Amino acid sequence: MEFRDRILGFLAHGDCVQIVAPAGFGKSRFGRNLGGVYLDFNLVLNKTPETLADFVKENFVEGIIVLDSLDSILDIKYLPFFNYLKALRDQHKYRLAYVFLTSKAVTHEALPIMGDLYELATEHVEYLPTLTRAEYDTFGLTGFTANSKQALEIEKLSGGISSLVKICMLAMRDGTSLDPNVNLKLKGQIEEMLATNPSHPAYAKASLVQDYLNSKPGEFTAAESRLYELLKSKSGQIVSKDEIARTVYPDVKNYNGVSDHALDQLIHRLRSKISHLGSRISTHRGLGYELT
Repeated sequence: MEFRDRILGFLAHGDCVQIVAPAGFGKSRFGRNLGGVYLDFNLVLNKTPETLADFVKENFVEGIIVLDSLDSILDIKYLPFFNYLKALRDQHKYRLAYVFLTSKAVTHEALPIMGDLYELATEHVEYLPTLTRAEYDTFGLTGFTANSKQALEIEKLSGGISSLVKICMLAMRDGTSLDPNVNLKLKGQIEEMLATNPSHPAYAKASLVQDYLNSKPGEFTAAESRLYELLKSKSGQIVSKDEIARTVYPDVKNYNGVSDHALDQLIHRLRSKISHLGSRISTHRGLGYELT
């Protein structure tokens, strides 16, 4: 609630806000609950600057416009659309505020792509927090209280990550498994989160994610499988971190967001899982990794 109030405070002054969170953290749900007009770019077929502008025009009212997801259209071909958004804001200054929902914070590299809209998109950059136990009841678990045994268990399993909270609640209600090899929705959600942001600090508090990352030898995550296949295809050669990032996280738009720490952790997990195969991954500092 405190986070929502802070966002509404910015918007009340006519400021624009960028809200950042990986897939599964509930940013779309949060955006829908801010009031104003919620526009999902994923609903626009054959996206062009013209069709996106028409989408906004058809739904435009003064006040708040929530734009989901900004990073899905960070491409130079959309510059005319970004110019349109900036012009629309200039026409309705202090009577129109944008909320930009993104999986990763927009960096200065987006300036040539977004033009003058970049200034608005970076006016306030806020990171959506995980849920508190008091907020779990929004998912409608019967008989739920914030300090109940169920809530404490869900907090441990999910780390407060919105999508994992919901999956845990459904599993408890229906008596279904929270084993990712059985619960494919859980597996898919964890994989999607790791793909959009492989090293978010909230993962350390979610035992479901940690257990998945540390699954027993031979059981690779999708990211580990892509890494292993890449290293095998270039066995005996040094593979750069840039090439690894592009291969392992194909859906990531800005690879600057894939930290060295995340790649180091991925290499560490893969090493432990292939040690019984007689393979070895060597680190070449400043260059990359080599499978021998």
